[in-house]
Amino acid sequence: PSAFYLAETRFQDVNYHAPAPFDPTGAATINLTVDESTRSDPGLRVQTLRILVRAEGTKIRVRKDYMVRNSSNPPRTFADPEGTFRFGLPPETSGATVAVTGLMNMPLPQTVEAGKKPGEFFIRYPIKPGTTTVSVDYGADYTPAGLELGERAAYPVDRAEMYLSPANLAVDSSLFKPAGVDSANSIQKFEAESVGRGVELMARLSGEAAPPSTSQVEQGEVEVKVLPNSMTRLGMPLLFCFLLMMFWALGVRVAKEWPRLQAERGVSPEQKQLGAKAEALLNSIADLDELFASRKIPETRYWKERLELKARLAGVLRKAPPSLLKSYATRNAAR
Repeated sequence: PSAFYLAETRFQDVNYHAPAPFDPTGAATINLTVDESTRSDPGLRVQTLRILVRAEGTKIRVRKDYMVRNSSNPPRTFADPEGTFRFGLPPETSGATVAVTGLMNMPLPQTVEAGKKPGEFFIRYPIKPGTTTVSVDYGADYTPAGLELGERAAYPVDRAEMYLSPANLAVDSSLFKPAGVDSANSIQKFEAESVGRGVELMARLSGEAAPPSTSQVEQGEVEVKVLPNSMTRLGMPLLFCFLLMMFWALGVRVAKEWPRLQAERGVSPEQKQLGAKAEALLNSIADLDELFASRKIPETRYWKERLELKARLAGVLRKAPPSLLKSYATRNAAR
């Protein structure tokens, strides 16, 4: 009864899912909605684009969260084999990964494919009616001389927010306007409203980055190559990214089940030590999420601390042997 199950059906080449909650008697009621599909863009737009930028040492990390809105009426799922969501990446990008937030906030890693023009990329994930969150993460080399971040908007953007750390970095942009500084956490906020399709979302950054942290040294560089075929050819780098995002989204559940997993499978002292560190970090992420949900922590501080916890968790996971990571992925894939 404590296990988690999903019901799945396929309609017009699109998979649909719904949770299957069982009651104590073993019965479950499942409500699953499917929609007609279309290969034509139903007028997608980005309700909110949230950009998180952190310059540390000689590196810069960028995360973009696109809240994509499909307002088709009647409801239609946008499923085009030539690509559904399109975005841009700067030429200096390295280690790019893309994930879609699925059912119950499960991050679903996507295969990134190159578009017809340099710097253009797309994924094939079906965009269902309502709001779909697409997250793009990448890194680049950084020097005080500056770095240009930007892309041409593939869709209308109602609102764009950029959070920049450290706050001493200078920003040169004709689009983004200052919207406040969180001095306690060294974060600047910039905003832009009503950005039209095809407009350059451009900002040039310059100035001294924050000193490199221990987590940056431990995490190192993880490079995921852009491939046009299935996820299975990405090998261990993609497995690591998948596990990292799974830990992030399902931290509370994993923390609760960690003692049972250790009891079911014998582990070495080293693995126990790594497990204890991971459990502590997961509990910290879960506590941080609860504080943010109850509005007891500012949004800028929430994002900064969560990114730092994620980096520390990545460092712990990279020390784990491949057999431990594989066994965890196998057990959770069956759920």
